[in-house]
Amino acid sequence: MNIEFGPEIIPALQAIEDGNPSLKLAHLGNALSVLKCSLPENSWVGIYVYENGRLQLGSFQGAPACEIIAPGKGVVGTCFAKNESIYVADVSTFPGYICCDAAAQSEICCPIEKQGKVIAILDIDRPDHHDFQDEVKIYEEIAKILANWL
Repeated sequence: MNIEFGPEIIPALQAIEDGNPSLKLAHLGNALSVLKCSLPENSWVGIYVYENGRLQLGSFQGAPACEIIAPGKGVVGTCFAKNESIYVADVSTFPGYICCDAAAQSEICCPIEKQGKVIAILDIDRPDHHDFQDEVKIYEEIAKILANWL
């Protein structure tokens, strides 16, 4: 699949859903695959689901990752605790950064909400220093789409 990251990724993700509730996990996996294919090689995309007081690794595309992250820890946990998107152009500058993959140089996390509560975090790592500022709204829209399958 060859799709560039940008606003056009939203309709591509929305097209995945076919209304069959038994395929939610498949829809989620395919959506993350579409997202990963739109990013540079060696990028990582995944979801951390909030369960039992911690963020647990859910569906993802990329290298093996940290399986459990505490709320308030690292970029993922801070995103959860603050209930707001966080982007870091250079992860070496983020206090308490959790390194799951040495290839990651920048990261963005967006809360995934259902009924006004954060249920998961969308996490994207890139292998380059990247300023996500102009892309935050797109990632937040993707998080809303992913909420349908969680």
